[in-house]
Amino acid sequence: MNVLLCVACGRRLAGPVRRLDGMPVRPGPDDPGPHDPGPSGADGPEHGPASVPRGTYAVDPLPFGAPFVPYEGDDYDGIVPGGPWLSDERGFLLADGPRGTYVLHPLDVPDLAPHPDPVRSAGCCGATPYRGPNRLCPCGAEAAVESSECTGDWETRLLPDAVRLEAAP
Repeated sequence: MNVLLCVACGRRLAGPVRRLDGMPVRPGPDDPGPHDPGPSGADGPEHGPASVPRGTYAVDPLPFGAPFVPYEGDDYDGIVPGGPWLSDERGFLLADGPRGTYVLHPLDVPDLAPHPDPVRSAGCCGATPYRGPNRLCPCGAEAAVESSECTGDWETRLLPDAVRLEAAP
């Protein structure tokens, strides 16, 4: 078991949590799988299924989130390793954000606060991971990216440069 601490202030952000052997297979929106699908509203789920079960975390070796870079090929099939994709006037964009993010169940990191810039989290029904870190440690340090949009995974990713991993006491 491990705990994850803020590098800036030493505060415990998550834990104790158990590391998974790898990133779980991402369930589809119609198949919440073994993970908690989260709270539902009157019109159904308010966000997608959880990426990892409560009390666990995974380390994603692939790039995740902002910045996004143009895809340099002509065989794009819509399958994006390492997180979300976007498109704009430059074409298809792939995530080129940090590698080694700590993927946790959002309920396992309850003390994080929304970023003061509301654009960082703007989505139709939850926070999106498209505009960089959107969750802060109580000390004010940018610590995580929450994804709680209805069409995506439900997860909080602690940034590898913002946290320190230690064995649980």
